[in-house]
Amino acid sequence: MAAGEIAAAVTGIRAALDITKAMVGLRDAEAFRAKSIELQGVVLDAFEKAIEAREAYSVQADRIRALETEVADLKTWDAEKQKYELKPIGQASMARILKPDARGTEHPHWLCPNCFERGKKTLLHNSNRIERGHLLVACNECKLTLPVNRDVTDWAD
Repeated sequence: MAAGEIAAAVTGIRAALDITKAMVGLRDAEAFRAKSIELQGVVLDAFEKAIEAREAYSVQADRIRALETEVADLKTWDAEKQKYELKPIGQASMARILKPDARGTEHPHWLCPNCFERGKKTLLHNSNRIERGHLLVACNECKLTLPVNRDVTDWAD
């Protein structure tokens, strides 16, 4: 966590300050050099801790942005889901259909129930195939085909 790295960097900087204070009182050149080397090590360690803290912060900030985007996408999908209802289209087949009050200027359409449950809006289209006297509609995404009753002529009902 970034707080731990920041605390370590601050501790290192405090140690550097303490060493610097001790160096002021030294008159011996050899002792001064030794303290100077010790100071350099502490300062380098503090810089490393600061860099680690920055990297940890960056990773956490990226994760927060990704989660915020995910939450926004889920909210958008939840609002979009409310526009559709599950309706029978024939032979025990069901499709997600745009509710009449949600249409506005949007053209009536059917959505694949499988893709819809996975959070995707995939249109069902006429496959131009007939099986056992029923027209088949298909989903290009998951390859689902559904038979449609002949009396279902309006894609909006």
